Amino acid sequence: GKPFTPLKAANDNDADGKLKLVRALDFDESAIPLRQWIVPGLLIRRHLSVLVAPPGAGKSLLTLQTGLAVADGEPWGGFRPRGPHTVMVVNAEDDVDEMKRRLAAATRAMDVDRAELADRIYLAEDPASIVVAQTDPKTKTVTRLPLADTLIETMKGNGIDVLVVDPFAETFEGDENSNSEVKWAAAIWRDVARQSNAAVLLVHHVSKALSAAPGDMNAARGGSALVGVARTVVTLFGMSEADAKIMGVSEAERHMYVRFDDAKANLTLTTGAAKWFRKETVRLANGTMEQHGDDVGVLHPWTAPNAMDTVTTAIANAILDELAAGVLDEGGNPTGSLYAYTDTKRGPRWAGHVVMRHVEVSPEQAASILKTWRRNGVIEETEYYDEAERKTRKGVRVVDANRPGRPA
Repeated sequence: GKPFTPLKAANDNDADGKLKLVRALDFDESAIPLRQWIVPGLLIRRHLSVLVAPPGAGKSLLTLQTGLAVADGEPWGGFRPRGPHTVMVVNAEDDVDEMKRRLAAATRAMDVDRAELADRIYLAEDPASIVVAQTDPKTKTVTRLPLADTLIETMKGNGIDVLVVDPFAETFEGDENSNSEVKWAAAIWRDVARQSNAAVLLVHHVSKALSAAPGDMNAARGGSALVGVARTVVTLFGMSEADAKIMGVSEAERHMYVRFDDAKANLTLTTGAAKWFRKETVRLANGTMEQHGDDVGVLHPWTAPNAMDTVTTAIANAILDELAAGVLDEGGNPTGSLYAYTDTKRGPRWAGHVVMRHVEVSPEQAASILKTWRRNGVIEETEYYDEAERKTRKGVRVVDANRPGRPA
């Protein structure tokens, strides 16, 4: 191996020692080369992408199934590959047999023809040996190991377009908490991407800090330099308790759902919207008379049910009729009080209770319905004088002209 230094061409400077300059505005806009996205927003040639996820979130399933989609060139889970590409997966945590089990389950779940992709997706046979950087504990010098160049030649020789490395920590022998060491290790992987003209996706573990959250690029464990070198950073987390309530998922099933978020996208805007997946089990056809086949996990793209989907026009108008009438007393007579649009304690005046009397939704979903109606002008929040309470309050008024089903 050799100490790693940033690559620099010998002719970066003029002979007289001055920096070479180009005229910044002397170009034809139509002649600027297009960015070489393989999967827009996720994988781009000659650059690093980093996926940050906690243990058990399904990061290996996600990267493997995304790799299959890239090899197939077909959309999956919100990812839209720009045509079929050749993929290489280095998974240092699982042997080839386990990867084959996952691929068997994934190809079946995704309805992918294995024969068609036989020459477009590869596994490293000995992934544990894929170490490209090593730090001398005494001098703290990061050494680029010969395997980096071997890997580049292997990728170029096999036409690899996308390299998935799972996890990054297994390819780097050094202090994961040292920004300096991590920076140079990441720079080696960036050089692999550049010299092989491929997109490189590094899988990295999440920090143990309680602040780690979906879409937060600082969730990455150890030195932050890794996400600094990467062009794109994404996260994969399990469904939170709050998300489950909003989406109507029971606590018993919450562990089956994961969310994918953009965390950093230097070359494109982050989407701001999560992609959701549900974990399911596929039983392989490798059983015997004595034992059933292996059960293997897969991810299925999942769309959260829209609370509004349960609200028909008739139900919507019944809810709006009740909101328009305002709060009633025990005898069913108007009190003069309007229902409240927001109520942190969700007391009896909260309009969400009216919604929940008509449709089976959670409080969070009821709030979402009210928010949608307010945004669409079906209801409005207004100040009024409450005669019964003898004070000015805020309450919900129904805008009859904007009711669902009302002729335009």
